[in-house]
Amino acid sequence: MSDRNSNKKELTLALGGGGARGLAHLGIIEVLLEAGYSIKRIVGVSMGSLVGAMVATGDNPQKIRAKALRYLLSERFQKHQQTLFGMGSDSSEQEASYFSWYYRIGEFLKANRLFRRIVTQPGMLPGILLEDVMKNLVEERSIEDFPIPLSVVAVDLISGHQVVLENGPVREAVRGSSSLPGIFPPVQFSNMQLCDTGTFCSLPARIARSYGHSPVIAVEVSNDVVPGIECKTALDVLMRVDEVGENYWRKQVRHRADLLIKPDVSQVPWYDFTAAEKLFNLGKKAAQQSMRQIDKLFEN
Repeated sequence: MSDRNSNKKELTLALGGGGARGLAHLGIIEVLLEAGYSIKRIVGVSMGSLVGAMVATGDNPQKIRAKALRYLLSERFQKHQQTLFGMGSDSSEQEASYFSWYYRIGEFLKANRLFRRIVTQPGMLPGILLEDVMKNLVEERSIEDFPIPLSVVAVDLISGHQVVLENGPVREAVRGSSSLPGIFPPVQFSNMQLCDTGTFCSLPARIARSYGHSPVIAVEVSNDVVPGIECKTALDVLMRVDEVGENYWRKQVRHRADLLIKPDVSQVPWYDFTAAEKLFNLGKKAAQQSMRQIDKLFEN
């Protein structure tokens, strides 16, 4: 998929986090490859790192899509999703509301068993859930061995810094980048403890820009802040401030990309992986609508 002889058509991709909405990345990449573009490097955070690890294998995009759909729509994964969010494909409108998952966390906090887990364990939910996702969707190899260069962005809790991983086992790196702080336990990686950096910047455009002169296309699948939300509890306040801060920093890095593609995925709850096919197609639509702008990036 990455043709080193066609450097005039090479792109660096910055794939943002956004939960299930990140599946739109696959549709965008499929359109880019079909249009004759090649990928010089993928920089991914959270869900963007998971998609990046799948695409960096150089496999046919249709094959990657089929693999993702087969797992995400499987009974095995649906059980995981129900464990995580108490929902399935028949989720009600209330369950799909913008803050519904935050309220579920609140309910978790009220349960004595989970409260004990919070104060004694590194995460509310067991890491084995993400491990299963990695086992089924990500090849077991080192990051540096991928045909397409891959950079996985995460936070190292020990050093207190954002880190960019270009070497080492990819499953552990992606799992660390996808581990929501406080929800999933941090992932041990060398001498680091990794967790998701998407809670304060879910768009790695600045890092993608640092790699050189090929045009950078950033894909943003996170929501803008919805106004009019009234915070009634301490948990509401904490979650709202976190949301506002992440949205603010995302806006500060957009200009680092030569082009920002923002598929219209707001109608899909970020935790609803049952909408995988719809998200793929929304990604394809966004890329097709941006194709003229992408072509202009290569005009001399």
